[in-house]
Amino acid sequence: MKCVLLAATALAATISAASAADTVITFKVCNHSGKTAFVGSSFIPVNGTVWRNEGWKLVTPNQCRDIFKTTNHTFYARAEVKGDPDTYWGKGIKQCVLYPGPYDFMTGSGDTTCPKGEPAEMSTFKSDGTPTFTWTLNP
Repeated sequence: MKCVLLAATALAATISAASAADTVITFKVCNHSGKTAFVGSSFIPVNGTVWRNEGWKLVTPNQCRDIFKTTNHTFYARAEVKGDPDTYWGKGIKQCVLYPGPYDFMTGSGDTTCPKGEPAEMSTFKSDGTPTFTWTLNP
């Protein structure tokens, strides 16, 4: 009886881990900066294998907006104040953006240059697998 219980527990843990890896994560941006912002992002879409570079999605003051969905736990984003690309949130890694936008193109993991647009600083985000990951823009 003990062996059956241990086997069932191990199977349940394996199924639970597989389910967590397949969880669809919604990346949401909440804008509390008092200024209108545009968000650019780089992520692997649900059921995708290459990076999607997409922008600029408008997020007005005191608004929250879903930006993308992914099952990959690592993704990147940058937000800029409308009309002022020198005022932005996001730093640490450069990813491809296209000005003035909108833009939507794919890049491979091995790409070392931007096939379109130009590199811009973005923040790296790592989800713990919860269904919603929220980035808050503060002044």
